[in-house]
Amino acid sequence: MLPPGPKAPQALQTVEWIVRPTKFLRDAQARYGEPFTIRTAWSDAPMVLTSDAEEIKRIYAAKPDVLRGGDSAAFMEPFVGRNSLLILHGDEHLRQRKLVLPPFHGQALKRWTDQIAELAHAHLDTWPVGTPFKAHRKMQDLTLEVIQRVIFGSRDDALRDALRATLDMTASTANLIAMSLVQRDLGPYGRFLASIKHIDELVYERIDQPSTGDSILDLLRDSGATREELRDQLVTLLAAGHETTATALAWALERLARHPTDLTEDPDPFIDEVLRTRPVLAITARKTLQPYELQGHTLPAGVYVAPCIYLANRRGRSIPFGGGTRRCIGAAFAQLELREVLRAVSMRFSIRPVRAEGERMRRRSITLAPARGAEIVANPLA
Repeated sequence: MLPPGPKAPQALQTVEWIVRPTKFLRDAQARYGEPFTIRTAWSDAPMVLTSDAEEIKRIYAAKPDVLRGGDSAAFMEPFVGRNSLLILHGDEHLRQRKLVLPPFHGQALKRWTDQIAELAHAHLDTWPVGTPFKAHRKMQDLTLEVIQRVIFGSRDDALRDALRATLDMTASTANLIAMSLVQRDLGPYGRFLASIKHIDELVYERIDQPSTGDSILDLLRDSGATREELRDQLVTLLAAGHETTATALAWALERLARHPTDLTEDPDPFIDEVLRTRPVLAITARKTLQPYELQGHTLPAGVYVAPCIYLANRRGRSIPFGGGTRRCIGAAFAQLELREVLRAVSMRFSIRPVRAEGERMRRRSITLAPARGAEIVANPLA
């Protein structure tokens, strides 16, 4: 027997998961306790959620023949591809992870610090002064340029526009519901698939260009990856490498506008609190490959067990980047971006919210983003 959970049909739970994601989770926890079971169209089996710190630690430490990552991201395969780090599991996932990790970790980060700060100031030059604007979109533009430079060594405006147009299709709640429940080559989902084909054309053009000698694309080429493998990893890095960081930055600016803080010296405590109270991702799921004991329940093989980042963080624990062998490979890089961008903002602007009340968390594809796009007003410091 699975733990109890909402009794509504899968379609209705999917709508709640999209329209009111955090309320859906809070209500389920309040009514059924933990763990609890949800059923949505985003996974091929029921999903059992927990926010208990010890259980989350045990899930992240589980051996790959007990719990398997990757399966829970299968709904993203039409976009990221079957060779994506998000989809792969086992030895192949670890091999690809070890290949891609170095540019985002350790000493390699130092080379990007000055360039990120420089790009941040260049983008701040485009901010409107004294009038409302949506900081989320500005942060998307900035983080996409940063990740393009890391992956390709230069920016690519055509690919930037194609990628953003595709991801923006999932920003519409109506589109996201339709794409989740009616996956046909018609309507929003059909347009989404067509848009992916355009991205593929542009990515393959970059793959076929001569080597620059100093980019992630060159690194992956040297590994002997096929064109399809290159495409899948590049699209994954482009999308995941900017959208989640942009959302975290949008939340940071939304919070900073309401709680002014000098971030020029040490922004880390502020960043940690933003990531705890406004996590970008709600869950990090694993599939059970054999019966799994969870808080007094024996889960059968073939269901998902999911640490719930949102609920865990509400209990004081902060796990914004997941854990175990599937912890976000770009965690250190994302924190560097957050640090440098927020320092730049704090050096140049005072910001205030457009409205007094804070913005609720709204689902944009897999991320939990500010519902109004992090609306702020910026004024230059004297």
